[in-house]
Order: sequence, then C-alpha cells, then structure tokens
Amino acid sequence: MISLKQTSEPFDIELPYGITVTVKPLTTAGMAAAQAAARRRVEGLEAQFKERIEAGLSADGLPDLASDAERDGLFQDLLIKELAIRHVSAWTGIEDDPPVTPENVAAVMALYPVGERFFHEFTLKQVLLTAAKNGSGLSAAGTSSRAEGRDTAKPAKRTAANSAPDASTP
Repeated sequence: MISLKQTSEPFDIELPYGITVTVKPLTTAGMAAAQAAARRRVEGLEAQFKERIEAGLSADGLPDLASDAERDGLFQDLLIKELAIRHVSAWTGIEDDPPVTPENVAAVMALYPVGERFFHEFTLKQVLLTAAKNGSGLSAAGTSSRAEGRDTAKPAKRTAANSAPDASTP
C-alpha cells in the first residue's frame, strides 16, 4: 500500500558500486525545472551543430541529433544529470570523498548504470503516487452515457397508485 502524503524530508537512495546519495524530495516544480533545463541544453546543442555546419566548420565534439533516438537519449541523459544536480545533497561510497558539486554529481551520474538507477529510484515514488491517484479510471461506457443492451430494464409504467397526487386532492 502507498501513502499519498508527500514527504518533505531528505531520503537516501542506494546505487550501484556501493554509492548512496541523499536527496531532497522530488516535486512537480523540481521535475518541470529539470525537464526545461535539459530541453534547453538539447536545443542549444542542435543550434550549435546547425551553425557550425552552415558556416562550413567542423561539428566534431557535438552530437548529431538528426536521429530521434539520439535526441531522446541525450535528453534522458541530461534530465538525469539535472535532477541529480538539483536534488542530491550528500553522498557516501565515492573514493576520495569529493564534494557534492554540479560537476561531480554529473560525473557520477554519467557512470552506467548509476544514472539509470538513480532516475528510476528517484522518480519511482512519484510514478507510484500518480498510479495510485489514477487507480480508478472512467467506466468503459463513460460516466454520463446511457446504459444500453438487451438486459437493460425498461422504465416503470406510471399507475394511479404511484402517481403524484394532484393539487385538487385534499
């Protein structure tokens, strides 16, 4: 069973290679901000690639995002890094105990499968909350459609016994 109560306390996520990160809870605003930042970075890389090609310069070092799969993969990678940079507040299990900086967080999230596991574990609670909230969907016939079919009851006939008295009856 899942609780629909939002937690406001930081919590730990265990990742591969013995890494544990402490994260601030994910909010709608936090997810939206990370998605927007990742989207802007992808668009910026696309623009740089296009400008270099149009200017006759080499586009070495920039991803060719002509393929939807490449673009989606880059977006997912950048989203994972943005979420981690914005939400990881502490960690253990990293050699030489480096400080939690945006550059270091991005470097750790670039390790496969660390970044993937972080994303799944970090967003899992939100996915479960959404699923629980949406657990009972609309009926197959819709919420306002008439029931139809051969077994549908016919309306009752009005008789004198069940009709409303008229205003002239005392």
